[in-house]
Amino acid sequence: MDGEEVEIEEFKQLHDRGTFEPLFKEKLSKEEKQRALPSLMFLKEKRDGQIKGRTCADRRKQKMDVKKEDAASPTVSIKAVLMSATIDAHKERYMVTTDILGAYLNADMEDDVYMMLEGILAELLVKEAPQVYRKYVSVGKNNKPILYVKLQKALYGCLKSALLFYKVLRKDLEGLGFKVNPYDPCVANKVINGSQLTIVWHVDDLKLLHHEKKEVEKVVSWLEQKYRKLQATRGERHDYLGMYLDFSLKGRVIIDVKDYVRSIVEDFPVKITKMPATPASSQLFKVNKRCKRLSKEEGQQFHTSTAKLLFMQNRGRPDIMTAVAFLTT
Repeated sequence: MDGEEVEIEEFKQLHDRGTFEPLFKEKLSKEEKQRALPSLMFLKEKRDGQIKGRTCADRRKQKMDVKKEDAASPTVSIKAVLMSATIDAHKERYMVTTDILGAYLNADMEDDVYMMLEGILAELLVKEAPQVYRKYVSVGKNNKPILYVKLQKALYGCLKSALLFYKVLRKDLEGLGFKVNPYDPCVANKVINGSQLTIVWHVDDLKLLHHEKKEVEKVVSWLEQKYRKLQATRGERHDYLGMYLDFSLKGRVIIDVKDYVRSIVEDFPVKITKMPATPASSQLFKVNKRCKRLSKEEGQQFHTSTAKLLFMQNRGRPDIMTAVAFLTT
């Protein structure tokens, strides 16, 4: 699908899932209109070439009302991912990784959260169901259509959305007989036919493993029925959390982050032409205090690259940890 088709499909999903309750602008108080979150639409090309659309709420206004600790959602530790992958390889367990599409829409919004769709985004929603939304549209200062809605479902961008979906997924898994690991709240196990079926998850990306293929596929079918849309990957190579888990060698797992490294090199503002023997030279800790200070743009590029290296070092490149630690200081 091209970008326009993806946008239409995204708003169809939002409408079909009952995400929005349209509101008349005149019936909202001044405070409610001020609190209304702007809407955003992002199109992203995935590594497999597919274009993915996502409608989000700009959550910056929420940061004044919601404490970070009240909105934080558990995510699986990278150690749990790598340890489980190692066990899977050793025991030669059958594995499926899944991505729950539109995952947050499975969770009801608990608080009163208002959002404003403006311009093309308002038009796309009205186009999807004119009989529902058209009468609620008003005209803004820039002569653009504006549509105020109250969120009925958790939406990407809202501070509590990830936590709300985590609660739904955990409750559903526990209802299916899984027990959540006391040391990592995003690892759950269930003994089936004398063998442990393990589910590891990071928000809406799940990894399922068991000795018997049919038992894993039963849970995958349950997930698809429960959450409507699911993308599942089977086989020896899985794209999971920014790395490839490669089980092509019997009894082993290869953690492949080459594509991620390549993207960092390609995005770096200075062309890298040499292949060094080690991550850093013996002069790593020597600071030249007389060097020219980076511009604001260069500084941002440096911090972005360093953050990407931080993300990567715990996945497949522990050899760069010392150098990256110094770059963060």
